[in-house]
Amino acid sequence: MKRIGEEAFTESFASVNNPDDFKKYLKEAFYLNTLRRELLNPESRFFFLHAEGIHLGYSKINTGGAQTELREAGGMEIERIYVLKAHQGKGLGAWMLKRFQAIAREEGKTYLWLGVWEENHDAIRFYKQHGFVTFDKHPYYVGSDRQMDWMMRLELQ
Repeated sequence: MKRIGEEAFTESFASVNNPDDFKKYLKEAFYLNTLRRELLNPESRFFFLHAEGIHLGYSKINTGGAQTELREAGGMEIERIYVLKAHQGKGLGAWMLKRFQAIAREEGKTYLWLGVWEENHDAIRFYKQHGFVTFDKHPYYVGSDRQMDWMMRLELQ
């Protein structure tokens, strides 16, 4: 998880961030104790994508107090969807979204939500194509660089 998370995040965002801030973020976000704590949280779940022994990506969903914001009983947060660049465009993200919708419905949730960097236009377009709408913004830090995430929500019917 540490390697694939760092690799996917680096592929997507290293070139558009200050190198020092980016290194600091990677050390904090993918620190083994941080990942261990996340894995042990019963309100967080991780999903790993692999085929024929090759890691393709992973994702993380949160409910209850594990959600980074909102923390409403009816919500489920998609905190991460990481697919390595070589495997993007193959429908893996869409497959994960459908899976998360099914899980959320099974658990009586009424909506999914996520935060996406306002400069990540491809991801924003992807989420909009799948029915997510922007409802707020919140700051997100990469090192000491304050960036803005759009908060997006999908009502489950």
